[in-house]
Amino acid sequence: MSLAFTIGVTPFSGHRVGCLSQTFPVVKAIAKKSYAIGKSSLTTTDLLGELKEKLKGEEDDDSRAAATVPPSDIPSSLCIIDTLERLGVDRHFQSEIDTILEDTYRLWQKKHKVIYSSVTTHAMAFRLLRVKGYEVSSEELAPYADQERVSRQTTDVAMVIELYRAAYERMYEDESGLEKILAWTTTFLKHQLQSNSIPDKKLHQLVEFYLKNYNGITKRIAARRNLDLYDMSYYQALKPTDRFSNLCNEDFLVFARHDFNICQAQNQKDLQQLQRWYADCRLGTLKYGREAILMCYFLASLAMEDPELSYVRVASASNMVLVTCFDDFFDVGGSRQESYKIIELVKEWKEKPVAEYGSKEAEILFQALYNTVNEVAEMAGVEQGRGVKGFLVELWIEMLLAMKIELDTWTDGVQLSLDEYMSKSWMSTGCRISLLMSSMFLGVKLSEEMLRSEECSDLCRHVSIVRRLLNDVTTFERERKENKGSSVSILIAEGRSATEEEAIAEIKEVVDYYTRKQKQIVYKQATIFPRKFKDIFLEGCKIISHMYSSSDEFTSPQQLMADVKSLIYEPLTLSS
Repeated sequence: MSLAFTIGVTPFSGHRVGCLSQTFPVVKAIAKKSYAIGKSSLTTTDLLGELKEKLKGEEDDDSRAAATVPPSDIPSSLCIIDTLERLGVDRHFQSEIDTILEDTYRLWQKKHKVIYSSVTTHAMAFRLLRVKGYEVSSEELAPYADQERVSRQTTDVAMVIELYRAAYERMYEDESGLEKILAWTTTFLKHQLQSNSIPDKKLHQLVEFYLKNYNGITKRIAARRNLDLYDMSYYQALKPTDRFSNLCNEDFLVFARHDFNICQAQNQKDLQQLQRWYADCRLGTLKYGREAILMCYFLASLAMEDPELSYVRVASASNMVLVTCFDDFFDVGGSRQESYKIIELVKEWKEKPVAEYGSKEAEILFQALYNTVNEVAEMAGVEQGRGVKGFLVELWIEMLLAMKIELDTWTDGVQLSLDEYMSKSWMSTGCRISLLMSSMFLGVKLSEEMLRSEECSDLCRHVSIVRRLLNDVTTFERERKENKGSSVSILIAEGRSATEEEAIAEIKEVVDYYTRKQKQIVYKQATIFPRKFKDIFLEGCKIISHMYSSSDEFTSPQQLMADVKSLIYEPLTLSS
């Protein structure tokens, strides 16, 4: 098994959980802090207000009443949306972004010339509209599948980057045009790096960043990297008569740095709370397993960046720690019978005299789970307006039973087919319980029927399969030495792959397939779930891809620890 990653929610055993404002009062305090910028002193609220005013442009009253964007302003407006997203502050400007994209979509449907004014604008419009859920056909980008046709225009790195990013929004198997665009743009950008043909150092580093693992670029990691690579002259080509002539790049950068530091300060407070929970649960006294508390919080912070989601982040990280501890107990910490015993304890869901737990480790694990789930269930019940504890306990039982099946299978030497393995192994990852627990605190009312729907099941299954398969790719050698199976070893045993390299390549294709399936659900409008609910499942896929970009997240943490340091411990300077 050797699993330890989930994106979920869990509370603080030993600490009575009050309302969010009581438990985490620091958000408002941080937001009021003033920072010196040059010769001025502005709060983040001041900066946000100034940016919003500048985003309105120099429109007359009639234009503002119509709340539309003139066609000539669309290219600039799309660039601004892209900048807000890249710097991680788009959540502050959703109404402005929605207005721009609504107008862009109307022009897209009319095939307005401004959409085709440049390859860059065309590709960016496609990407931003598709991600937002608008129905845009990839056939519109089909002309760019032929590199030679594109090369007849002025081919520059920035333009190719936009085509590359657009191609990664492929959702369907028959979108061969996007597949071809991705192939040639990847080759082009790699050649530019290898031949040192990009004189701009920041642009060179940005291309390296995108090529390394585009599917694994999460919002927070992207924001931190882009704040370092942000080009102050990015809009120098915009016409001086442009609607946004009063908006300079330093406005974005100053605000984004403020916002990042606010989030980071809250992260540090959260981590202290998580450490208190960990100590109260006595999990540090367990004699086996991985020390995962810092990494689990890091993962939670990637999934939910808003400072106001402090409770959800700490609860989510707590849940990941528990999943890791139970997984390690089934793997190395307990005997087979002790693993069976702890499943029965969870099924009964009752505290017992210490002697009846069977072992000290089982008592610590059960008490931590029991107190944590009970506390978070009470909080979630308030959020949802109904009892949810039974549902959460049921999810835990299902996950532990899946772990038991894996334990029995590998212990008894049972050979599984790939279909059998895929049908069961995804449930033991813990993603389902963690994501659904987290989603109960996002301001979305979730009925029992919604949580048991096919759509919800698919969202959970897709991210869990991505998790399972990428874990297999990076840990199969260790699993093989321990006589445990994985999708890699099964493919080779079935003769579907002749070598480990072929098996890994095939599995990565399956990962891409399920990532596309996830996008189909998340990007689709008018489903039973709102977008804010579905987004955490797609972000989960990105986080998983990032965690397994080189090796599994706990046994080879060098790059991950560098990310932890930059996101949680190293504040940004507030000068440009």
